[in-house]
Amino acid sequence: MIFKHLLDKIFFTLGVIVFLQLPHFIDQYTQRIGGYAESKQQQLNDYQLIADNNFNGNLNLLVSGFMKSGDPAVRQAGNNIKETQFDVKVLSNEISFLEEEELLRKVVFLTTNIRMNIAKGTLGAFQPGIPLNLWSMIYGLIGGILFSLIFNGTAKVPKLLFKKKKRTSIYTN
Repeated sequence: MIFKHLLDKIFFTLGVIVFLQLPHFIDQYTQRIGGYAESKQQQLNDYQLIADNNFNGNLNLLVSGFMKSGDPAVRQAGNNIKETQFDVKVLSNEISFLEEEELLRKVVFLTTNIRMNIAKGTLGAFQPGIPLNLWSMIYGLIGGILFSLIFNGTAKVPKLLFKKKKRTSIYTN
């Protein structure tokens, strides 16, 4: 009985630790995606300088000129500029969401919108830590309770199976 209580506390603690890492990972992911967005914005700024010098600052005219070229490499550069413009807008929205929303909405958002290349890079450089804010602590507590419930549920399964076998043997006699 003492061993079971000890294991329950261990599982609770593991749940808290594991669930505290998710908010910490999201914070590090947000920082990494911010750096990626800055890089994309710098690329766009470089194209904007060309547009400023040659097209009265109209980046779309620069792209249009590239797209009209007979050279496939120049057309591809035009497509790259359009993609970079789109990426900058999308990344800006993602960063705003990740910086402003509460933890549960961030988790839901990332389950469907995570950028795998950013997530892999974040995971590769991930340093475990404990974020000290209310949402993280609540999330850690939920993880502890969940792990404890899982442990207690799986600890009762053998007893339930054993009792079922006994009951069936009583009915067969």
